[in-house]
Amino acid sequence: METIRQTIDFAKSLPLELALFHIAAPYPGTPFFFEVVEKGWFREGTRWEEVDMDKGTVLQYPGLSAEELMYWQKRAFREWAMRPGPVWTYLQMLASDRRTFKRAVRVGLEHLRWALVPAGAHASRS
Repeated sequence: METIRQTIDFAKSLPLELALFHIAAPYPGTPFFFEVVEKGWFREGTRWEEVDMDKGTVLQYPGLSAEELMYWQKRAFREWAMRPGPVWTYLQMLASDRRTFKRAVRVGLEHLRWALVPAGAHASRS
């Protein structure tokens, strides 16, 4: 929890035009994958076709569930994006190129809907 909070605060302190927050994905063959296997951090019932670092997680740590990880991922985005600087940057981008205005609004609304849906509401586990 402490490093999650530090990451959010650090991102907010930087002069970024865009920030994306992902939950680590333990891809086979990577050092992180072997650490996850060794420590038993795979979420119960993990199926590899469900691995998508943009839409969920296969991780579950002691004291930090997959649902909590997804909650913090969305919270990080909301905290970073819903500040005057990022909102102003987005509005300037929209005003500067009318050809992309409609597409940018659609993508922005889709991402906002994603960020506002409670964690776990997207995932269906069998």
